[in-house]
Amino acid sequence: MQLITSHILSLLGATLLAPAVGQSNNAFWDPHPQFRPKFRYWLPDASVSPNVVEKDIHDVKAAGAGGLEILPFYLYGMGEPTFGDTVELPDWTKFGFGTPAFTSLFKSSLSSAEKSDIVIDFALGANQAQGVPSEVGTPGLAVELLMGNAMIFPGESFSGPVPGPRQPSDTLLSGLGFMHALEQFGTPNLTAVIAYQVLSQLPINSSTRSNMTHLNQSSFVELTPLVNGGGSLQWAPPEHTKAWKIFTFWEAYTNQRSCDGGPNPTDFIGNGSWTVDHFSKRGASRITDFWDEYILVDDEIASLLRSVGKYGWEDSMEILAALYWTPGLLQRFRETHGYDLQPYLPLLFSSSNTWNGYLPVYNETYSFGNNTNIDNNAYQLNYRKILNDGYHDYLLHFLEWTHSVGTGYSAQPAYNLPLQMLTDIPLIDAPEGESLGFSQLIDAYRQFSGPAHLSNQTVISTELGAVRTPAYSLLIPNLLQQIKRSFAGGFTMNVIHGFPASTPYPNTTWPGYTTFFYEFTEMWNQIQPAWRQMRDSLDFVGRNQWVLQQGSAKVDLALHLYASPWAPKTQYNSTNLRDLGYTYEYLGPDNLASSQAFVKEKTLGVPRYKALILNNQTVTSVEAASAFINMASAGLPFIFVGSIPTQPYPTSPSSQSALTTTMARLLSEKSVHQIGSIDQLPSLLHKLGIMPRVALSCTSNAVYSIWRSTAEVEYIYFFNDQAVSTACTAKIGTSTGTSTGTPYIYNAWTGSQTPLLQYTTTNTSISVPLVLQSNEALILALHHSSPSPKCTFPSTSGAVHSLTSTPNQTLAFLTGPATLTSSSGKTTRLDPPLPPPINLTSWTLVIEDWHSAPDRFAVQTAITKHTFNNATLVPWNQLNASLAPVSGIGHYTTHFTVPSTPPPSTSRSSRVGILTLPPIQHTARVYLDGNMLLPVDPANPVVELGKLEGGRKYEIRVEVTTTLFNRIKAEANETMVVGQIAGKRQSGYSSIGYQAYGLVGAVMLEWGESVEVEC
Repeated sequence: MQLITSHILSLLGATLLAPAVGQSNNAFWDPHPQFRPKFRYWLPDASVSPNVVEKDIHDVKAAGAGGLEILPFYLYGMGEPTFGDTVELPDWTKFGFGTPAFTSLFKSSLSSAEKSDIVIDFALGANQAQGVPSEVGTPGLAVELLMGNAMIFPGESFSGPVPGPRQPSDTLLSGLGFMHALEQFGTPNLTAVIAYQVLSQLPINSSTRSNMTHLNQSSFVELTPLVNGGGSLQWAPPEHTKAWKIFTFWEAYTNQRSCDGGPNPTDFIGNGSWTVDHFSKRGASRITDFWDEYILVDDEIASLLRSVGKYGWEDSMEILAALYWTPGLLQRFRETHGYDLQPYLPLLFSSSNTWNGYLPVYNETYSFGNNTNIDNNAYQLNYRKILNDGYHDYLLHFLEWTHSVGTGYSAQPAYNLPLQMLTDIPLIDAPEGESLGFSQLIDAYRQFSGPAHLSNQTVISTELGAVRTPAYSLLIPNLLQQIKRSFAGGFTMNVIHGFPASTPYPNTTWPGYTTFFYEFTEMWNQIQPAWRQMRDSLDFVGRNQWVLQQGSAKVDLALHLYASPWAPKTQYNSTNLRDLGYTYEYLGPDNLASSQAFVKEKTLGVPRYKALILNNQTVTSVEAASAFINMASAGLPFIFVGSIPTQPYPTSPSSQSALTTTMARLLSEKSVHQIGSIDQLPSLLHKLGIMPRVALSCTSNAVYSIWRSTAEVEYIYFFNDQAVSTACTAKIGTSTGTSTGTPYIYNAWTGSQTPLLQYTTTNTSISVPLVLQSNEALILALHHSSPSPKCTFPSTSGAVHSLTSTPNQTLAFLTGPATLTSSSGKTTRLDPPLPPPINLTSWTLVIEDWHSAPDRFAVQTAITKHTFNNATLVPWNQLNASLAPVSGIGHYTTHFTVPSTPPPSTSRSSRVGILTLPPIQHTARVYLDGNMLLPVDPANPVVELGKLEGGRKYEIRVEVTTTLFNRIKAEANETMVVGQIAGKRQSGYSSIGYQAYGLVGAVMLEWGESVEVEC
């Protein structure tokens, strides 16, 4: 059988510019803004002209984006109080977040968005939206728990003021080098005083820079009642021959800013923003109250927000504390768990409860006895449960408030902190992950999308494109690869990182305001040469997102995962499921205990998971385990791999007993199976008759599929995530009967929908042959109500480029001899007479050299042109060494004449040209006699030229763009943002060599013939 590629296009390229006849696909061809990708829009501060913002919004719309995520950036929240005299900034006392200037600019931005018909997500605060301007010490600001201690050596006693609170390590106190510091002011409140006997103390660990102290759990003494009004304590340990430690615990504001203020503030708004308590409703109210009082008090803003506002939004949490805390936590803990947390507080000051598990807060950690499970013991799990309950209150308040102002709520939830991300995702209208924080791991993406799919959330967003590499160096094919991976992991909306406002700014040179001091990618705006061609890529992304937001996700397998704190790592360490076509994702205990986890027809939830797998999972909740009993009784297959859960979350003596009993009962159910390792999983699934919805047999892997289901259409997204091409047979609907329908190819580059003519069917499946180039994606759709084509071709061989049908005929586009066998059994052998291919080797090249205008601070682009005649397709710097620093656009022009001989095989046949380009470095467009052809897929740069007239001379023009890396590399020590020099902030400009820009490699013109085929 001839394998078909994703280039199953209409014979005449022009017909692909409009929806296919008879198909209501306008929504796919030109997706509504709500389906199109967005940009994170970095607004330097409120000094930016409204005219600049209006132009940026207009340009974003014209480039094919659907919206902006407006982020008042404020230099990552760090202004003159952080940088001192090393930066020159507008006065944030006047132009800071929440000032009248900000409110005015926010209103004009919303108005411009309404005029341009795009949607706006708005950060709920400056920088990462983790706080708002506040008087210091205001209830609702972030709180931490500090610890102090004192050693009592054998034979000694304690008399005097209780040990004061110790501040965290200097590393954490200073903000880990990229966050705001924890400022030292205010008076902590004493919360508890306790003592333990010390059993032993280990040497300092060189990696954690801390030591472990073992405490005698049974020696606990509560000392708080013995502290007098002056804060002094007199106490003698009950065993004088042992060493003891007194511990004190203090509640205090973290005093961490989320954004600096101006140099000489006269009120609290001008003094910047302070991080709020993320573990209580009061913390969320601190933010919404500010919006209600200082921003939404303007009725016009409130009206505009209802018109164009999509989501109020918060970034990933970059907040620090000695121990994350909230007022009332001890009481809530006691009410929830039935015992006091105070005796276990020393255990909580471990690295697992710090930001991203970075380092222990202090240079010592504690455990009971010789217990080494300090990160996931019962007290840790129970503390994190209460912390997460408070975080729920925080999220739910924002959900309620955003709905009240006419928008939805989006946030990057939980990760980086000791919370439960999988539990929190369903609480948010549009939960958002990120490519940087998730290390671009598809398995990590699946851990995020699983809870969202179970809750049937349509918009699963990701902040995408941040890479720690020099700004202005990210290539569009690499960006698209990241986006396709996000789709393969279950995300349905990409917020591209990012779009800096195209504004002049103090002490900032061309190419303009650049966030993160040139240390991260990427700056997508009009300053980039590729912006002229950005529409092609953004249309592609928007069409994919339209498909992936249709209906509901259908996923083969669910894997149980308890992760608190969550970290981006691969949980299923094998490719044996993926290679067979199985799709899977992860659900947490709370997800599985929810009402969304219902069993219907022996499948789980809306995604219709066919089995639930627990892969060496040792922690779950009693509620989830009880739900497992009901699921198994209803026939849902369970598979335990290796260890079974033995530790309940939350933990108590009663929950421990209940989990043991419940698991024993679960293991006795007929639908429950146990295996020793994941190597045995595929064979067990096959034995149980659990087959993938899309069974894949590929010549190489990794190939992923995503299934979206509606009442009318089943959509399947394929992605080849590897450096080589692959040929696959996709057997669809193997065991579910969902394959009923007419298959179409949806081309996300062109917007066309084309009936698929090469496939075989059975009563329960459709088998489709595919060829996917490296990093290529494809959309297959099964239309339930569309009539089947009059003729299909189960078997083809030879040079069949594509098959298309019209109401009156079937056309085979051939590039050589071919044999086709139709569904009626008729075999047709064709050998069209074709001229030999042409290697187009000689070109006229005009290079647009993009660089700064003479006044570098004007942030204006000047263009110098370099022209080469009879140029070969080599890097620009090989044409002339002086072009090494050049970035810009290359215009390549050549001519060819269509051979008159041999003539087409019949009078009804037509000669068609196929242009194959070399690998596309960044972006490219192709023009035939001045008319732009269909967009070029950089993963498969083959362009059909349409019907060509024999003997006629044609002009081909290829335009390729580059990044600005070469130009900035050459001028890195003259390029700056707010006085910070690019070459000093980003070493990559010196360590990475000049890039070999240009259209590099062979451009081949191949001939094909369109031939009518009888069925």
